[in-house]
This record gives sequence, C-alpha cells and structure tokens, in this order.
Amino acid sequence: MAARDPLLVFTPSGRRGRFPEGTSLLTAARRLGVDLDSVCGGRALCGRCQVTVAEGRFAKHGITSTAGHLSPPTAAETRYAARRGLAPGRRLACQACLRGEVVVDVPPESQVHRPLVRKPAEAREIALDPVVRLHFVEVPPATMEAQRGDLE
Repeated sequence: MAARDPLLVFTPSGRRGRFPEGTSLLTAARRLGVDLDSVCGGRALCGRCQVTVAEGRFAKHGITSTAGHLSPPTAAETRYAARRGLAPGRRLACQACLRGEVVVDVPPESQVHRPLVRKPAEAREIALDPVVRLHFVEVPPATMEAQRGDLE
C-alpha cells in the first residue's frame, strides 16, 4: 500500500488504515479486524453490513470525510434499498467502495458483538414483603392409635 492510498477510519472502534481506491468497505473492515456483520458474503442480500459516512473535517485524523468519497450506490444496493429499505445516509459496506479518505461509523445493529454497557453495581436496601409466609407447626408423632401425624 502506498502512502498516497486513501485513509479509512472506522468508528467507534477507531481502527484505521490505508487502502487502494476501489476496495470495498467490507473488505477493508475485515482486514482491519473491525466488528462488522455480513452473513451473505457481500452479495447485498442480508443488509447487516450497513454503515454511515461521517461528514466533515476530522482534525484528529487529518482528513475531510464526505459521502462523495465512496462509490455511487450499485444496482444491488439500490435493489436492496427498494426491497427492504435503507435509512437515509446508510450504505451497504459490501457494495460501497473507497474513492477517497473517509470516516465510517458502524452502528450497533451492524456489529457482530453488540456493545455491552456495564455499570457499577449499587447496594440498595430493598424492603421484602413476600406473598409466601413461613409458619412452624409441631405435629405429634404418629402412633398406632393416633395416626394424625402421618396424614398432615
């Protein structure tokens, strides 16, 4: 890869790399180890590889990202959007190819391992008022004359 290849940045993972123009976002994501779902093998059938292009100037990465830095929607992508719907600004990573420097956001529903938010546990007092109550009963032992202890 030459230094002049466009820079591709994936958020929220922060993975980045330079790839030749024409590389699909899905291929680049796999090479970088980005957690991006795709079960159809890049044929625009499942729609699980949806991504969003972040627009604007990113000083941290030294690039200006626009949707124009990706290839236009393919026929397969247009067919998928007509059949199942595609949110505005979303693209299928298996069909969108790199044409310039871009920052791509991978939404939680497109990630293989959904992010798990863990919060610290809090100790709270909980007043218990159970429906079931415990009652102790003493039953006399059963004898041959009084077998009542065996029945209850």
